[in-house]
Amino acid sequence: MTRSAVRARALTLLATLLAVLGALVPDRALATPGPDSVAILANSAVPGSVALAEAYADARDVPHRQICAVPMPTTEDVSLADFQSMVRGPLESCLTDAGVLARIEAIVIARGVPLRVSMDIGGTSRRVSLAAALALWNTTMADGTPVLGQDPGHLVDCGGGSTCWGALWRSGYRGGPFEAGWERTVSSVTHRPMLVTMLHGRSDADAMRLVTSSVASEGSGMGEGEIVLMDGADPARGALDGEYATVLTRLDTLGVTAREVPFAAEQTGLVLAGFATGTASLGQTIEGNTFVPGALVDNLTSFGAVPENFRESGESQVSIARWVAMGVAGAHGTTDEPLNNCFPSRTFLSDYASGATLAESYFARMPYIYWHNLVLGDPMAAPYAHRPEVALTLEGTSITTPTVSAPIALGTALEVSLDAPADRVLSRVAIYVDGVLHEERLDAAANERAFTHCLGEGHPEAVGDDVQVLVAVTMASDIERDLRAVRGWRAFRAAIVAGDGRCAAVTDDAGASDAGASPRDASPAADAGPSAPASGCACRAGHARTSAPPWLALTLVLGLGLRRRRRA
Repeated sequence: MTRSAVRARALTLLATLLAVLGALVPDRALATPGPDSVAILANSAVPGSVALAEAYADARDVPHRQICAVPMPTTEDVSLADFQSMVRGPLESCLTDAGVLARIEAIVIARGVPLRVSMDIGGTSRRVSLAAALALWNTTMADGTPVLGQDPGHLVDCGGGSTCWGALWRSGYRGGPFEAGWERTVSSVTHRPMLVTMLHGRSDADAMRLVTSSVASEGSGMGEGEIVLMDGADPARGALDGEYATVLTRLDTLGVTAREVPFAAEQTGLVLAGFATGTASLGQTIEGNTFVPGALVDNLTSFGAVPENFRESGESQVSIARWVAMGVAGAHGTTDEPLNNCFPSRTFLSDYASGATLAESYFARMPYIYWHNLVLGDPMAAPYAHRPEVALTLEGTSITTPTVSAPIALGTALEVSLDAPADRVLSRVAIYVDGVLHEERLDAAANERAFTHCLGEGHPEAVGDDVQVLVAVTMASDIERDLRAVRGWRAFRAAIVAGDGRCAAVTDDAGASDAGASPRDASPAADAGPSAPASGCACRAGHARTSAPPWLALTLVLGLGLRRRRRA
């Protein structure tokens, strides 16, 4: 082996060791995206994008108030100026007008939105994924200058005296807890991110498979599926193989079936709950296996999520759309040459198996931000999580269907019953009517496992022919026992009519319920926005609803497009 090859191998081993040690640190990132904290971005110039956004919202009980369908280019790339004026700006305005911005943790991009953002940096063209640009949200440098618009990369040492263009901005989302409004300053960068995923595939139907896989996996624990960690096809793409032993140990502790296997392009006959490898070419190892609902995958290679890989035909290296077509719930890829140091640590799979959501699992293990990374899937997917359960009773009848056929009068008693382990603390219970917060119970009040809510009382704007009622409950994290925060919910739709159906909840002289509502309930407009329309945010006008330290970066930057070094 040549001296340069020995040096490269030593650097790779050092980086792998540091990554493994980092994985042993308890994960404190506790984002729990739920239907009340997820926004959806669609391109109103693409009917299929809007339809997909609405189908996702209905499947996951996201209030339609949180859908932002805005007109934008139908190209695969968009300029930074157009991104700011036609995507980022209108999205923030939409969420602000709808009165929901303060509670949003995650954003789901519907197929039809451009894939990448192009920018001119000192006369040189640069690109990042649109998802990565959006995920920055309000992240700034020490002087308050937005990170968005800065050069996303820099020259790094690739070994052997060569340099490559690599990611520059280290992720600040390495600890938590994460929640709406989360902020953390690291190395003079103040991170104020969003968790951003996308629903994408070679067709709208394929993109929707990500959603159906997520929904079908709820509470499944992944059934008979196993997690397979396949060795990379070559050293550059096997750069994270050194983490496998740690991941397998953790999965074994969790009681999850998992194993490491040699690289095989034609491995078939497996039933998979998770899969990771690294290769530029893969045969029947995708189509020849079964992926159970909720499965997550990642392949360390350069061009998995380039635009070509989402078209009806064509493929550059291994398209992540192939996994989407096979029914996985989540996949990660890159939209341009990334270098191999920007892929998520393989501990994303053991995080997922410990009950983390899809969004937590990928993003808490992503080394860099503002780069080429793209995560596909529903951020709420969490098949291993034990969610608190919500039971609802209306006028003595349990609600077990998504629609209540008989009209409901304002003020009708809605009995709420919460089921969660007695030794777990419930930190928040919130009741929304068409996405407007009507009651919020925090801490001690949230732990009253049964209470009555006067549905829509005092909110005449809640009257409508097709109104969604959503009850969401968050179970607090327990760091000492390594238990994550988890969110559960129940929703139904019904016609709400004006009437005198005052419920039997105890009231004081002012007529306010003593059920533990927070002061914010006295002024729902603070959450909903005084001018927010009942059917969604104002920007949807004209849209009718259809059914590590810097030096570490130098140690793991072998370009994925570089040729494999020859042995001496």
